[in-house]
Amino acid sequence: MRGYRIKREPKDAIFIWVMFAIFALYAVALIYPFLWCLLNSFKEAEEFFVNINGLPKQWVFTNWIESFQLNVKGVTIAQMYLNSIILTVGCTFIGMYSSSASAYIMTKYDFPCRSMIYTVAIVVMMIPTMGSMAAMYKLYNNIGLINTYLGILIISAGGFGTTFLLLYGYYKNLSWVYAEAAQIDGAGHFRIYFTIMLPMALPALTAVGILQAIGHWNDYFTIYMYAPEKVTIAYGIQLINAENSMDLPKVFASMMLSVLPVIAVFAAFQKTIMTNTSIGGVKG
Repeated sequence: MRGYRIKREPKDAIFIWVMFAIFALYAVALIYPFLWCLLNSFKEAEEFFVNINGLPKQWVFTNWIESFQLNVKGVTIAQMYLNSIILTVGCTFIGMYSSSASAYIMTKYDFPCRSMIYTVAIVVMMIPTMGSMAAMYKLYNNIGLINTYLGILIISAGGFGTTFLLLYGYYKNLSWVYAEAAQIDGAGHFRIYFTIMLPMALPALTAVGILQAIGHWNDYFTIYMYAPEKVTIAYGIQLINAENSMDLPKVFASMMLSVLPVIAVFAAFQKTIMTNTSIGGVKG
């Protein structure tokens, strides 16, 4: 079958080129700061202040090596990485489980006030949370959860939020036929959820879990507010910058070390994320 071209109107071609130019500028705005930091991380401190925007005249790799030896408040970058890994894995697992269970119950079980709970969950997301920070900090301080891993993990255990909305749309589109067959065979609610529904929702859980893990890895404010002694790489970069303000190339090298794991994870799972998520929700 001979191919053919769709004839476009001139105004359509103009619109396409305008949109292409806008997105190209947006891509440059995102990539340029990363490349700028990367190039400057290979400069000496003296050269950086003289040649800010140019290529390094002499490529220096010691900044990357010495950044591993930086010690801020008795914490090295290796320890920051360890704290980030512990909290990212723990918060992602707990957050995904609570949001998945909440979304599953809201979509597959009929109980009183179900619609009202869903509405309240959406409305609460519109309310700024900054007003409750002081009360929450006082509560955490009174019960001894400040500067503890447990305190951060509890914060991530809320079953509602963006993750809940994404999984809600996915679970709503999952067939209940297999669950009904399992019920006939005598399977209980927990067995249906763990052995049938979770495997069926695995693509969505994987995609949303990756996005949530990236968010926890980059979380600065939660650690700064509730666990400043559990220095993560996201929070530690600010401390490194404060103590090495005259040696910015070394700070840039530390920033690259914090960003590279996120880029590697996103590059490895980009297809999974794009395949299983779409604008406004998860595909069913």
